[in-house]
Amino acid sequence: MTRTLFTSGRRWLIGAALFVSLSGELMAREMDCPDFPEPKARVQWVAPYMIYNGVPMSVKRFDSEQKPADVLAFYRQAWSAATASAAPLEYTVDPWQTIAVVRGKCFFTVQVQAAGNNGSTGLLSATQAPDQTRIISSDKALPMMSGSTIINDIEHRDDGKTARTLLLSNSFSAETNAGFYRQTLGDQGWQAVNSYQMTTKNGPGITLIMKRGLAEANLVITRSGSSTNVLANLVDKP
Repeated sequence: MTRTLFTSGRRWLIGAALFVSLSGELMAREMDCPDFPEPKARVQWVAPYMIYNGVPMSVKRFDSEQKPADVLAFYRQAWSAATASAAPLEYTVDPWQTIAVVRGKCFFTVQVQAAGNNGSTGLLSATQAPDQTRIISSDKALPMMSGSTIINDIEHRDDGKTARTLLLSNSFSAETNAGFYRQTLGDQGWQAVNSYQMTTKNGPGITLIMKRGLAEANLVITRSGSSTNVLANLVDKP
């Protein structure tokens, strides 16, 4: 189980770095994790709380005058355990060195690399085993054409607003997808405020911007091989 969480945690961390959110107070209310020890470093939030494919997570960045080896030694000591199954795991993918551990309901990951003359920089991420009640149906957030496959689903929160980013794929053309969303979202009270076409190496791409009250939907529809990708960003209060 530990190795499964370890592998999954690497995938979650990639998506986490894309989003910036508000303060740590929200994360403390939403996530039920033990304290995440911090090295001697300047630490700032990247994403205090977000949900990535149904999984609650948070990410911090740190910049330290300590070498990567010293940061790793700090976490080896902080996460030392009496049993091998609870001990941290380590791996290296240049230039990153990573140490990770499971504590309680949560999976903690530290990525560190050299920076400056003798210092280091890195990311601290915490992911929590999801409760079923946290998982929101993606097709209720955004209508989808039959046969669509969800590739990524990220819910992120900022000061005074909630956003949802969905990436899905299907076999219909970009034009057919665009027509579907104009019609279906229009029936739900959304109004198109902008639409334009772009050219990609695989064919035409279409961007739609729609609004409903204070909510805004931005859809980028592009062809990739034999499938079409729809990247939708839904914000309740832009």
